[in-house]
Formats: sequence, structure tokens, C-alpha cells
Amino acid sequence: MAVVDASVYMALINADEDGHAASWRWYVQAVRSGERICAPAIILGEVAAALSRGMNDQDLAKRAARRLERSRTIELVAVTIALGASAATIAAEYRIRGCDAVYVALAQSRGEYLVTLDRQQLARGAAAVETRRPADNP
Repeated sequence: MAVVDASVYMALINADEDGHAASWRWYVQAVRSGERICAPAIILGEVAAALSRGMNDQDLAKRAARRLERSRTIELVAVTIALGASAATIAAEYRIRGCDAVYVALAQSRGEYLVTLDRQQLARGAAAVETRRPADNP
């Protein structure tokens, strides 16, 4: 199973994003091979904020979040107190931004790897879990 970061999801849905082709190849390969993909539920807010701010389109942002919420290929996982506490420890120990630490904590709690395009999350998150860029996926 892979934990997918908002950076990869944004690259999937926006062909103008850096990493779009690699993210799309990774996603198609994962789905075809039956690999399960999950993300913390905070991805909904991150996607909506990125689209609303970046494209100045509130309706598009809301539609994209609803579509992701109903996804049959990406399981959304609630951020519990335990997951939040793990994220806090990871954020403090590895100097990872708060929301990024939630993705790392989810991957760690499930014993899975994290797929991200975020350089800091790739580098610092690797101290806690296996991190991969979409292009690195075997």
C-alpha cells in the first residue's frame, strides 16, 4: 500500500503541474496492479486550498475535494488523536511541516511507503519511513 501526498494528487489532476506525467504513470501502475492507495483526510483541505488559491476557482476546488472524497481508488483515513500525536513527534524530531508530518505518520503507522513530490518531505521523511517520488516507483 502507498500513502499518497497532496503534491502527487495535485500533479495527477493538473497536467500543468511539475511531475504530472510521472504521477500519472505511478497512479495507473498502482491501480492496475491492485495496490491500495490511502491518504489522511487532510488531503481534502490541501487540495481545495491549492486549487482555490492557485486557480482562483472556489467551485473547482470544492468539486475536486468532493470527487476525492468519493474516490474508489484512494482510501481516506481519519486523523485520530493517536495519528496526530505521532505526527507531532515526527514534526518535532525531523523538523517536518505539520501537515506533511501527518502523511509520514500515516505511512509509519501502516508500515507503508510515502509517495510525494515534496523535496523536504522526501528527504526528512526518509528518516522515519520509506519515501519515493512517483518516478522512483518500481
